[in-house]
Order: sequence, then structure tokens, then C-alpha cells
Amino acid sequence: MTEALPTSDLDPQFLQLPHGPLAFVDEGPRDAPALITLHGVPGSVRDFRYLAPQLSRDRRIVRVDLPGFGASAPSRAAIATLEGRADVVLALADHLGLARFGVLGHSMGGGTALILAARNPARIRALVLAASIGFRTHRGLGMSPWRFGLLSHAFAIPGLRGVFTDVARERYRRNRFPNVEAMGPELFARHFRAIAAVDFAALRRAAAAPLPPTLLAWANDDRLIERAIGEELARAMPRARTRVYEEGGHNIQKTQAGDLAAAIREMLPP
Repeated sequence: MTEALPTSDLDPQFLQLPHGPLAFVDEGPRDAPALITLHGVPGSVRDFRYLAPQLSRDRRIVRVDLPGFGASAPSRAAIATLEGRADVVLALADHLGLARFGVLGHSMGGGTALILAARNPARIRALVLAASIGFRTHRGLGMSPWRFGLLSHAFAIPGLRGVFTDVARERYRRNRFPNVEAMGPELFARHFRAIAAVDFAALRRAAAAPLPPTLLAWANDDRLIERAIGEELARAMPRARTRVYEEGGHNIQKTQAGDLAAAIREMLPP
């Protein structure tokens, strides 16, 4: 059972960037193959607290709070574009002295990971997309990303702020996201702007670019991103390995932590 797995909840370190601090957790041997993990929207380094202990004995695991999430300061460029988020991840890799590294993107973090790998083929040793977004709207979104950008402005309008906050909170509850009651209009607006950054055409172009060894993993019972999204990714990247679970839901980095870690080790040999 997941509850029996060890977890890692280390205090974050901080890298000072022009927009403010970037929070990250760095664990495992410093001379081991490195994997940077990228969460979705919403998300934080805690999204990988079950996976990290499965790998950190002999792999270096760097978990990032992307700008505007967790303990990281928001950055307009990183929230507005996937490329901006990828640049922040690359800045962290440079800071840590990682000439080459693997990258794992979960859910919407998969979009950032894919863009990062396509733009930096010499730096990325392996790409892992776990329950990742794909090339079209999935059922967890329910509408095109650009509509979230339009709706993000409603949280700043006094007459609409409360209504839209209640609607967003209920939507997050239905999708079983944590800490929903503590979220206010500014944070929901930030999330919506981050969702609006998803560019399906850019993701399709990235998938067609030369990529490092790639692993695609998903669960067929995922309530947010249906199996067809993963299957479309696999068709677009025929050289990628696939790991398909009948059960595990959206957070396979938790529910399938042991098996996923074994597959990642194969992607990042010593």
C-alpha cells in the first residue's frame, strides 16, 4: 500500500533568481546521475515525496517548486510560457553544476519537461513523462487553455472575485487537489494563467524534435488525463518506452512509486 512507503519532506533550499527565490529539494549522492522533477498545476516538491526515497539511494533527485508554486516566488515569464518555465529549470541545473541530467514531468509539468528536452538536447540525458498532458484538451481541463487566461482576470474584479473563487475551489475539490480551502483569488488567478501557458502546437513540435531516451507512463484509470492522451503521445514518439498501469490514478509517482523508480533507473544508468 502507498501508506507503507517511505516519504521525503526535506526543507527546501533556495536559489536567488532575478524574479525572486526558487525553492528546491536536492537529495541523493552528488556524483550520481541526476533527475530533476517538475510538478503540475497546482503542485509542489511534495508531489514527489513518495518517489524520491525510491531513487535517492543511488540517484540524485532534485525536486523543484516552479515559479509561483510552493515556496518559489512568481515570475511573469515562467507563469506565462512553458519556455519560461524551462529556462528556470535550466538556470537551476546550471547553479547545481549539472552538465547533463534527466527530467521528469508530471501532469502539466510534462509540458515543461518536453519543451526543455526538445530545446536542450545536449543537456537532457533522459525524459520521463508521467501522467502528462498531451496535444489537446484533456478531461481534467474541460476547456481550452486560452480560456483560463481570460478567466484569470475575473479574480481581480470586485463583483466577480468571490463567485469565481467559489467556482474554482469547487472545481479543485472535484479533482481532489489538496489544500483547496486555503487558496484565495490571487493564487487561483496565478494557476489559471499558468494553465493558459499550455501550447498544444508547441508540444507537438517538441515531440517531433530529436529527443533523448524517453519514458511515457500513465494509468488507465486516471480521472484527469484519459488514456487516449498517453496513447497519442506514444504514437508521436514511437521510440519512447511506455509503462502503462491498469490502476494508479493521476498520481502514479505516488501510487506506482516503486515500479516507476525501477523504470527511471533504467533510463538513468550509473
